[in-house]
Amino acid sequence: MPAEHSTRRRVIYFDILRIVAIFFVVFVHLAAQHWADVDVSSRAWFAFNLYCTTGKWSVPIFVMISGALFLGRDVSISAILKKNVARIATVFLFWSGCYALVYLVFRHAPLAVVLSQFITGHYHLWFLYMIVGLYLLIPLLRPIVQNETLTRYFLLLAFIFTFLLPQLALFLSFVSYQASAVIHTVIMYSYCFFPLGFTAYFIGGYYLSRRDFSRREEITLYCIGVAGLLVSVFAPVALSRAQGAPSDIFYTYNSLNVLCTSVPIFVFAKQHLNFPRMGEKAYTFLRKMSKYSFGVYLVHPMVIELLQHFGIDTFSCNAFFSVPLLAVFVFAISTAISALLNAIPVIKDHFV
Repeated sequence: MPAEHSTRRRVIYFDILRIVAIFFVVFVHLAAQHWADVDVSSRAWFAFNLYCTTGKWSVPIFVMISGALFLGRDVSISAILKKNVARIATVFLFWSGCYALVYLVFRHAPLAVVLSQFITGHYHLWFLYMIVGLYLLIPLLRPIVQNETLTRYFLLLAFIFTFLLPQLALFLSFVSYQASAVIHTVIMYSYCFFPLGFTAYFIGGYYLSRRDFSRREEITLYCIGVAGLLVSVFAPVALSRAQGAPSDIFYTYNSLNVLCTSVPIFVFAKQHLNFPRMGEKAYTFLRKMSKYSFGVYLVHPMVIELLQHFGIDTFSCNAFFSVPLLAVFVFAISTAISALLNAIPVIKDHFV
């Protein structure tokens, strides 16, 4: 067994999950590039849908990792605001400015559009808004996770109001609009908004990272995961072909199918990807790749759009091949750029 290193206290499966998840973020964004531009009965659309849906677990995984890490720390409100929120705000302003500048210089967009782009951010920067919201909730969520009964109660409420009732309303909408409207009215009238959104994944990540699972529970979760993945792939196909137009209803992060795919993947990594006897070289490589993942997230849309400018996109060849091939290429280029940015002290400390 290799000598222990101070950084051994890092959780290896978090690093592995970050690396795989950021690759699938790139994968999904490429699959979505022409998702709405082809006939839903075509093989190309099936390929785009297949790749979009198989990677939708990636964003929830990042949120679950953040919850597992942040909710276990006793951090003051001032520290959260001055360190975590301030850093994310700085990152957002810098990168939103970069993307807005691209719109201004290369696309000759009107100033009003550029300003709007700067405030709202490029399409992928919504994640930073969301994660800041979760950071602001940490002082309220920590007392909950310190009590297992409260944690389970919160997760139950989150499951009901974030996943179950909206999904029930969705299914009922195909049978009776009135019944669906009743469910939505119940949700609205309850004003039970605290457990909504990504707080379920945030607290869920903390809870799952500290829970032991029996073999039977694991197998049950993996079966649920396979079922969730099958629904994710084939439900949009059936619905889109019935409507004659692409439908992203099953792509949302509050869909049961996305939840049922994300949780088993997190649990599988926790149970089987911690590798306590990993060699120091492999461990250092994983740690560096994990560190570069944030930079990959920030820069990869620029790489995708640059390639598209030169006529290289998912229409360049058969969609079944173009998406994975481009995903590997964009991921490699983005990782190299992230590594370069991380080698510059000022940029590393403030912008990636």
